[in-house]
Amino acid sequence: MYGKPVASELEARVAEGVAGFTSRHKVVPSLAIVKVGANAASERYIKRKIDACARLGMRAELCAFEDRIPAEKLCDEVARLGRSDKFHGILVQLPLPRPIEEAESGINKFDIFDAIPPEKDVDGLARGTIAELYRAQQSRLRFLPATALAIRRMMAHYKVSSEGKLAVIIGRNDITAKPVVLMMGGRMCNAAAIWIHRYVPAEQQAKLIRSADIVVTSVGSPHFRITADMLKSGVAVFDIATRIDQAGKMHGDVDFETARHMASFITPVPGGVGPVTVAALTENLLRAAHFALGLDAYGYTF
Repeated sequence: MYGKPVASELEARVAEGVAGFTSRHKVVPSLAIVKVGANAASERYIKRKIDACARLGMRAELCAFEDRIPAEKLCDEVARLGRSDKFHGILVQLPLPRPIEEAESGINKFDIFDAIPPEKDVDGLARGTIAELYRAQQSRLRFLPATALAIRRMMAHYKVSSEGKLAVIIGRNDITAKPVVLMMGGRMCNAAAIWIHRYVPAEQQAKLIRSADIVVTSVGSPHFRITADMLKSGVAVFDIATRIDQAGKMHGDVDFETARHMASFITPVPGGVGPVTVAALTENLLRAAHFALGLDAYGYTF
């Protein structure tokens, strides 16, 4: 499952929508990308997001902060961006510095997400947006998080069936695995969704992966690898992990060259879900611009 044809189709629709929106309302959809510190994979995705916005007639501005910024200050900065009429969408690029990511008291990453106004939460991470996803009312969703949206668009394009299937989601990150669990197990996909992570014993992980009809993996560690012998024949595999090695090469979680012989559908890294995720973000930004003008554009169709 290559991402390019899906991304191209989605970008064409967004470009047409942006042209009409800008012509009618004399407003350019604008995105603020909040980056804290440096991360090689994040830097690559940020550039792609900025380039995609420019290509489609929208605007993206990078708001960079040092990794030593206190969580309280970062929360204030995100709230300030959210109050600005300059931006229709606010995105906090993950990962954040470890002290913010893992804080158990005081201001933490979830407070920073919640500082984004719901109508500008294009990554779908704030409290209000997650509540909508939890209810799985597709026609009322304000924002489906970009990676989950990308997977759903790819499922529709490649005709990957999920109803009644066993979907195993690997990893516990906020922007990918968590929304995908809710999407897969909810009314949008109607699968039996099982979530596994490092606290699940290795033998149980192996058993669940081996029985899965759909695998979505987002670990991104050099110590975790999915090979063909771990999968059952005919599985659909969505590899949404991104890891950059010392040579600057991008890797996912799956040994693509061996696993592709077992899978009925499989995404490569790079060139799989990533391009569609960027396109899905631009779709959400256009939606946010509609919300800013009081135009009701809730819900998604697939």
